Amino acid sequence: MTELKRPRPQSYRDHQVSITPRESRARRRWRRAVLIVLLTAIPVSAWLGWESAMRRLAPVAQEREQLLEHQGQLVQELESQRQHYHQMEVDLLVARESVAEGQQVIRELEAQLFRQQQSLAQYQGVLAPDAMSPGLRIQAFELHATDDPQVFAYKIMVSRVGDESDMLQAGLDLTVSGERDGEAATLTLAELAPDVAADALALNFRYFQVVPARSEQAQLTLPEGFVPQQVTLTASHGGDTLVEQSFDWTVTGVAP
Repeated sequence: MTELKRPRPQSYRDHQVSITPRESRARRRWRRAVLIVLLTAIPVSAWLGWESAMRRLAPVAQEREQLLEHQGQLVQELESQRQHYHQMEVDLLVARESVAEGQQVIRELEAQLFRQQQSLAQYQGVLAPDAMSPGLRIQAFELHATDDPQVFAYKIMVSRVGDESDMLQAGLDLTVSGERDGEAATLTLAELAPDVAADALALNFRYFQVVPARSEQAQLTLPEGFVPQQVTLTASHGGDTLVEQSFDWTVTGVAP
């Protein structure tokens, strides 16, 4: 008969025991709350940081808007100035063309007047044999009263006979003769107009010229007690007298 063997009892050394601690419900809740707080804190912190940055950047943004607005105004002003400058260029071009046309008309009128003077000189030649001799002519002397009884405005017009292709240059002198304190006296232009430049009556023309050129230079101031009687005009060049002519002191009207 076969003898059955009983299994040998195992000792505690043959077993491995692992102990897993059991997490309590309160601990799980605490961990869950911490996780929720952490997950919530990230966007909240980001939002708070963004809001803080926006608050700090608000003055900069406002200043930027002001600068952009000012830049827009400057651009508009620049465009307006550019259009104004362009219009001024157009006006200047038109004015230059008008001046050029006016100068051309003046030259044509001067040429016509010169030819008429030449024709007049030919007619005068019948009465005056030397009327056609080339040279300078004093066409007119005008004298006008002013608000001051001692101050008179004057104007002299000179022309020429001869070749119109050359410029005529000469100096013109003016003297006024009369009486002062019962005695004969003669006053020069320097005494009658001390503030006027010496070349105020300088002649340089092709057809004709009116002197003085500026109205403020065309005044004679008589001293107290002087009674004018005659005006003498003398044109000279290089020490030679070209023409000398006298006019009675006759006031023809009031200065304009």
